[in-house]
Amino acid sequence: MSARYLKLSRAELESRAQQAYDIYRECRVCPHACGVDRTQGQTGFCGQTDLLRVSSSVRHFGEEPPLVGKAGVGNLFVTACNMRCDYCQNFQISQLWRSATEAMSAEESWQAAAHQMLRLQEEGAHFIGWVSPSHVVPGLLKSLSLAREMGLGIPIIYNTNGYDALPTLKLLDGVVDIYLPDLKYAHSATAKGISHIHEYPEFSRQAVLEMYRQVGPLEIGEDGLARQGLLVRHLLLPEDIAGTWETLCFIALELSPTVPLSLMSQYRPVHKVTSPLDREITQEEYESAIAMARELGFENLYLQSMEAIMHNLPDFENTENPFPLDRTHNQENAGVS
Repeated sequence: MSARYLKLSRAELESRAQQAYDIYRECRVCPHACGVDRTQGQTGFCGQTDLLRVSSSVRHFGEEPPLVGKAGVGNLFVTACNMRCDYCQNFQISQLWRSATEAMSAEESWQAAAHQMLRLQEEGAHFIGWVSPSHVVPGLLKSLSLAREMGLGIPIIYNTNGYDALPTLKLLDGVVDIYLPDLKYAHSATAKGISHIHEYPEFSRQAVLEMYRQVGPLEIGEDGLARQGLLVRHLLLPEDIAGTWETLCFIALELSPTVPLSLMSQYRPVHKVTSPLDREITQEEYESAIAMARELGFENLYLQSMEAIMHNLPDFENTENPFPLDRTHNQENAGVS
């Protein structure tokens, strides 16, 4: 597979990275538009400066089949987030992270991430996944520019909560191969109440429209692996708090029913949830969402089993192997019995 960023000149990729970095000076990288100067150590909603902090870099096997293949996705799980979901399964790194104590410059942090991407490529990962990247796109672009000169050549997956700023996304045109947004909420009040952000539907839908403009619906090669395109996720929540019908209507009618849809049943009541989020979704709720998708004519659905004996909840105290269902794969790769 040929990554899109390989078609850009070195100067163009470096220019994109610098343009993105300049946004940090009065930060508008994501929809919070905090206005702080992250290049001078100031922080806003996400709590991050211009350092690129990666909590874990590991091959992951829990994504949709065209993204996993036989060797998995080489995911960089970024520290912090621009949302604060009460139920976040990655809360250890998205919300309970600690301020950096090591003396590291921004440039050194970009170099470190570049080497992590190269290591994952050497381990055989089919893709590099940037997980929760919306608040650190400048650092990721800086790292990618360095990594490409060191030999990185596999495609990039932008794995996002959808709370992205349009000017930032436009800098990724021709860089990102696969967009993987989770369209979480249909109503702003819901997003504000349980993820503590403003105007989520407006920003996320504008973002997904831009992603679709850049790459179109997901294309899959003869080997079963994704080539490029958009795959939209939607995490079901108890009592239809997410507003599933409205979200699916947006995808089908404003984008296209040819866009693959991943309906996720994996919700678990973790972190600091309260009623009605204090339970898993039911089989009836999941089947209702599937029926909605079929009614709207979605051509490609990715579904999750409701009968999994073991859930793949991560434990980021184990940074080298945070996901239970990934450990066998990664131990075999490392020659561990």
